[in-house]
Amino acid sequence: MRELLESTLTELVQGEGAAVVLPQFNGVYMTDCTRLVWRQVGMKLALRLELQRGQLQACLTDLKQHDQKAAVVEYPLPPGALHLGDLGFFKLKRFRDWSASGVFWLTRSKVGTRLHTPDGQPLDLKAVLTGSAAVSIPVIVGCGRNAVAAHLLAAPLPEAALTKRLARLKEQARLDQRPLSQRQLELAHWTVYLTNVPALTFEQAHILGRTRWQIELLFKLWKSHGQVLHSRSSDPLRQLCEGYGKLMGVIIAHWALLVAGWQHDRLGALDALRILRTHLPLMQRAFTYFHLFADFFHWVHHDLAHAPPLAKRRKTPLAFQLWYEFEVAYP
Repeated sequence: MRELLESTLTELVQGEGAAVVLPQFNGVYMTDCTRLVWRQVGMKLALRLELQRGQLQACLTDLKQHDQKAAVVEYPLPPGALHLGDLGFFKLKRFRDWSASGVFWLTRSKVGTRLHTPDGQPLDLKAVLTGSAAVSIPVIVGCGRNAVAAHLLAAPLPEAALTKRLARLKEQARLDQRPLSQRQLELAHWTVYLTNVPALTFEQAHILGRTRWQIELLFKLWKSHGQVLHSRSSDPLRQLCEGYGKLMGVIIAHWALLVAGWQHDRLGALDALRILRTHLPLMQRAFTYFHLFADFFHWVHHDLAHAPPLAKRRKTPLAFQLWYEFEVAYP
């Protein structure tokens, strides 16, 4: 079952047509890892999601292996692509290589990272992050042969967001059994991004930074609605087999939606999955009578095209609304 799953993960399926999400970039890639733990066994899934056409690249790793060592992290990206990753994938050598090959990247700044001005002078981040206005300055990140040119974009957090961040940092420090440093507490008052995307404002960088949550939502969809981690058996081997099978199921469902023409900016992933579920009896029969696959994709495409589109929100805009704002504001 594991070999079958790993064979599934090597298949690359993507939607057709022109990019409709953040078309300024030649692909918008997000990389992250999630823990798949049943009662007695577990593993880690490293996944790279391409947002514009939905392509998935993934690999399985040991639970104790660091995210940086997952093979999917080193898969090449095309020139003009944008990569969005969390601090678990912060690596200066990788940023430097991407910049040299024409790949754009954006990441949160990591506490303790050495920053310098373009002329090589050490940069005191505490002295720069003052006041209430957004900050945008060119910097050199790191030192030595792995140093990379970037832009630092920062803005202070609203009071409500700051309270939540401090609570989250304190809880993580409690779990790690280590105290929060004074520097962590000081920098927690600001949201700081590092990027090589040219002529970017903080507001635009924040839209891109929020986009990374699409891969977290995909994990949530698989676990909560795909029931990937659910098993009634106490047998570890059965738990693994069920988990492998369900993981293959959600990946095939993702492929089917892409082939049928699903787009992130028009219909939510959960609503698209619900539409697909209504056609599963036809899909099941198509595995015996292959000519029925044409009917299956026809009806899924029909229902996706005629489903009510995502509603816009005025106070707290959805991701697709922010993507449209970015497209208008960024040349």
